[in-house]
Amino acid sequence: MPEALSVTAPATSANLGPGFDVLAVALDLANEVRVLRRPGPLAVRVVGEGAGDVPEDATNLVCVALADGLGSLDGLEVECRNRIPFGRGLGSSAAAVCAGLVAANAIGGLRWSPADLLARAAALEGHADNAAACLEGGIVAVTPGPRAQRIATPRDLAFVTVVPSVRVSTDEARRALPERVPLADASDTLGCAVGLALALAEGRLDDLPDLLHDRLHEPYRAPLVPGIEAVRGLVDGDGCLGVTISGSGPSILVWTRVDAAAAVAERARDALRADGVQAEVTVARVAPAGVRARWTNVAPGRLERSIG
Repeated sequence: MPEALSVTAPATSANLGPGFDVLAVALDLANEVRVLRRPGPLAVRVVGEGAGDVPEDATNLVCVALADGLGSLDGLEVECRNRIPFGRGLGSSAAAVCAGLVAANAIGGLRWSPADLLARAAALEGHADNAAACLEGGIVAVTPGPRAQRIATPRDLAFVTVVPSVRVSTDEARRALPERVPLADASDTLGCAVGLALALAEGRLDDLPDLLHDRLHEPYRAPLVPGIEAVRGLVDGDGCLGVTISGSGPSILVWTRVDAAAAVAERARDALRADGVQAEVTVARVAPAGVRARWTNVAPGRLERSIG
């Protein structure tokens, strides 16, 4: 009986306002990659989000990551079942890279540690924040190494994701950033990032409205994010705690209390409609687990097991 490996990798939102390139959260939306051993050359199929745009060959990011560990991909059939919006700042590329690396680790028996996986993902991605959240789950801070440090998730925290119909490439969003920023902007943003991490760890949601502010990247990327000002107008310090650009955008992460999330989502739809912005608005929660893999269709007597 052939072996098949099923890998799920969650969506992620990086930066979280003041935590540029060092803070990220995993969300309860995931892509699935299925890898099947069978004779013949590599075969790739993409269904769902990104179908028609994501390559169905060895240049697919899942396959690039697989090859990072396995070398030749002959004898593999790879199916990508995508739910994470493509090119919208919700970590679709990190999900592909992390899924491919975890699959390579399992299929090749490579024994990469979590630190090895993160280092390889960061090398392929160019930064570690999305990959850290994708691999670990929850809310993470990235420290030098890179290392992923988990931050406790407040029970009452939820999000509303706003995904505009337009796409923004990470390269385009990076080009919008200045080469230098005033020292006062860096200092203020650093203080907010430290305060945000502490407030989350201690469950102090009341403090978030004063901490979800950035002066390093969001002022320069906001023009690339349709509806950002309309959504920011929803912040009331009570049910709606703050608004941050998700990664490089154009998606928006609205921070809410759990019991207010549905109402905030409806208010966001109304505000975007009035602003003439087409976007998908969804309530989301923090995904407590990161990338997970399991064997299926295994030989008789071999237990299905969890890897990753």
